[in-house]
Amino acid sequence: MGTDAFSRLAALQSRAMGHPDLAVVLVEHPLGGIETDEVREKARVAAKAVVDRLQEKHQAL
Repeated sequence: MGTDAFSRLAALQSRAMGHPDLAVVLVEHPLGGIETDEVREKARVAAKAVVDRLQEKHQAL
């Protein structure tokens, strides 16, 4: 999980660590310097994405 500003780094690191298909959840950058309500909304969206990815992986098993 991270912000979209680091999507390339996340992809490179997941491949380098032997997990090229690692499910990564990205939220819109930045997280710092924004209103609390914006952070909460980004967290809500990210949490839903994490649950969705976990369910996708579980169903694939």
